[in-house]
Amino acid sequence: MLKLYLIRHGETDWNAAGRIQGHSDIELNARGLEQARRLAARMPDEGEFQALYASPLKRAYRTAEMIGDALNLPVTADARLLERSLGVLEGLTMNDLREKYPDVHHAWHNGGPRPHIPGEEAREDFVKRAQDFLRDIRAKHSDGRLLAITHGGTINMLLMVAMNLDVERPLPFYIDNASINVVQWGERGARLRVLNDAYHLNPMRITRPETRQTQNDQKITAAEMQ
Repeated sequence: MLKLYLIRHGETDWNAAGRIQGHSDIELNARGLEQARRLAARMPDEGEFQALYASPLKRAYRTAEMIGDALNLPVTADARLLERSLGVLEGLTMNDLREKYPDVHHAWHNGGPRPHIPGEEAREDFVKRAQDFLRDIRAKHSDGRLLAITHGGTINMLLMVAMNLDVERPLPFYIDNASINVVQWGERGARLRVLNDAYHLNPMRITRPETRQTQNDQKITAAEMQ
């Protein structure tokens, strides 16, 4: 039986501001480093892991390095774990998106076709690399536990592909920074065992009204493409 732990990176300044990150290579901020430290301290209690994969973007790779140090595992960078590139939308907030690209904003939240975004990664390419990653790790590892440190949108897509959900719908899961998500393969195929577990962050109740994402649009942004 194979368990894949899908973990989102710690917070960045763009996360805190509700900005779309995509391929923009933003470092962890101080809070994100503390989240990653607490996450790394938890992981040895989860059991033995066979391999640790990570997106090469700094926010994910640094989170992975801290986990790797705690588990004594090397980090294998895998570009298939990158967040989806969103071209000219990167750096924008949801309010910016509503004002500058209203058709894109509507489709993002409601599904259906939307205009092409200059510089974006095609959805079919995003789906394909998620499929390729899952196929390859399952070929290499028939059982045990694996780690993949990646991004909110990528975790959504990996879960959707693993569980044969409709990949054309808006991304369905809210994924917090430094949260743990687990999908397991067994005789009945893939099953979601854990979703958005951030128990290790409970002592970190930091209230920042000026940056806290209270609007639904901002929450969706944080979950999807960061």
